[in-house]
Amino acid sequence: MGQHDNTETEGTGTPRRRTQDERSAATIEKLCNATISLIAEVGYANLTTTMIARRAEISRGAILHHFDTRADLVKRATGGMWASVVEAAAAIRADHRAGGLTAEEFIERSWTGLMTDTYVSVTIDMMTASRGDADLRQHVESWMRRMFSSYRRTAREVFGDSGLTPEEAETLMLVVTSSLRGLRVGQMIEPDPARARAALALLAEVIRARVSTGFSP
Repeated sequence: MGQHDNTETEGTGTPRRRTQDERSAATIEKLCNATISLIAEVGYANLTTTMIARRAEISRGAILHHFDTRADLVKRATGGMWASVVEAAAAIRADHRAGGLTAEEFIERSWTGLMTDTYVSVTIDMMTASRGDADLRQHVESWMRRMFSSYRRTAREVFGDSGLTPEEAETLMLVVTSSLRGLRVGQMIEPDPARARAALALLAEVIRARVSTGFSP
């Protein structure tokens, strides 16, 4: 859809003019997506609103219409990214309740939902950038607490149903998420998909060896 296209097609095939709220939401989504991709590519320190406008194919005036400062846009964009991680953890719990996951499925869902390469790259950059900015640090730390809380909740529900105490479940999840995070960083430095797949398979074996029930080969 082009920058000035304010219509969309309904299920009947009849064009419908989008509302102002819908147009604003679409613009903000484009800006947030552009912001995240650019932080992953060039880093927060090098990020400019001009770059964001060009990537999103939206005028700088449109950015200023929705966000007072670059920091406000960055907080909205990163908050949305981190919220998607919390949602991914909730989806893992829901699928566990619906019928369970194999150890391989649990690791794959964690790899692609909780620890994507963009998430890891942007998070590391934002943690570094926030050290000298109290407002940004509060934003980052608040989301880190929410995400880690979602990890622990997932661990207690999934691994707790498999025979582990809450403390044991949380420790196992810490091992899994820390390993996945480190693996993502390693793949950024020296990409090796085959070795990454082998590491994911090994983590699945660790889970099966640690829990007593609930995870099948």
